[in-house]
Amino acid sequence: MNATNKYRILIWIIVILVATNLSTIGSFYYHRMTEAEAPEAKQGDQNAIPGEQRTRFFRDQLNLNAEQLDQFREINRAFNRTARNIETNLAQLREDLIRELGTQNPDSARLNQMATEVGNNHRELKQVTTTFYLDMKKICTAEQQSKLHEIFQSMLNKDNQVNLPRPGNQGGRWRNQ
Repeated sequence: MNATNKYRILIWIIVILVATNLSTIGSFYYHRMTEAEAPEAKQGDQNAIPGEQRTRFFRDQLNLNAEQLDQFREINRAFNRTARNIETNLAQLREDLIRELGTQNPDSARLNQMATEVGNNHRELKQVTTTFYLDMKKICTAEQQSKLHEIFQSMLNKDNQVNLPRPGNQGGRWRNQ
């Protein structure tokens, strides 16, 4: 084999190795980026609405005009205040319930009372959510009402409980404990 052929073969081997390395690096980078985006995509699939962006979400989804948006903000503030208080009460009741169950001799009467309070809080939360929905429905057109119904239907979890945004949850999922 003469020197020219050896030189050409070496050039082609180098070109193939460079192409292979570049494709390996590109593939690695692509998979790394898609894996980083996967959790964000899953949250989107779960119809999550970030608590900080709920106004924008409803404005965009329902195509609310300026007057409707002002009314929505009032309805939303009232709902948030009440719902968060109820959720705080529920969290405290759950802690008290677990604490009582962990005592040496749990008081059945106290446990029954706490269970009743948990049930009352859940009922109140459902009523507040219903009021929020009906108030929203009043300010919406027929087309917007249909979309509102779809939004609420998508927020129902497997136990038919509407998930609420947790305070301070900026990227967050709607949760119900």
